[in-house]
Amino acid sequence: MSRIATLSLIRVILTTCLLPALPTKAQSPPADTPVGHWVAEHPSNSGIGSWWDFRSDGTLTMHIGAIVTSSITRSGDTFTSPPATVSGPPIKVTFHIDGDTLHLLSPNTPEQTLTRIGPAPSPDDPLLGKWKPSAPITPSTDPKIAAQEKLMTNATLVFSPDNTESLRVPFTAFEGTWDATAHTFHLQNQSASFTFQRAGSKLTLGQPPDGHKTDTYLPDPIL
Repeated sequence: MSRIATLSLIRVILTTCLLPALPTKAQSPPADTPVGHWVAEHPSNSGIGSWWDFRSDGTLTMHIGAIVTSSITRSGDTFTSPPATVSGPPIKVTFHIDGDTLHLLSPNTPEQTLTRIGPAPSPDDPLLGKWKPSAPITPSTDPKIAAQEKLMTNATLVFSPDNTESLRVPFTAFEGTWDATAHTFHLQNQSASFTFQRAGSKLTLGQPPDGHKTDTYLPDPIL
């Protein structure tokens, strides 16, 4: 699947478009440990990759899903996102905010509502920050669309001051544990042991199924 196809699918599910990324700089995790939130340095061309939460109690969660960031243009109570298809027009979205609820409306789609996650980062610009899509009041009768709607309720959308929009949609998640002494970690339902290695602000992780391949991760500025 191409990156354009991935963006198109996600925008259709959202009934608007992609939403933005926090411009705040991620804090560096403690030296020589994987503790913290990490995101793939090089997602696939279609915007698919993994992000990880290594906790200080020796447990971890790995998510696999869509990792997409794109630029938007804002004007008053509207923002314009890139086209959902190669030949399509930019997508203009009108928004308004009631407390911690964000309402989005784009052409030919029903209104989308989202709930704020955590505190608002700016008292002057309430659009900024993290948002979670709400489940539709009336789910689609189409099983495929209904499944997509359910999937999107686990998404995280972030609007940033630098006029970018970021979207994370987890398709699946795995729990696991990690060992600070051995520099290894394990994932549920897998017998293999994988290695981790910190080098400055990057984390290198062995990848399933056998750990022969590694990928690099950066401190996550979104989660």
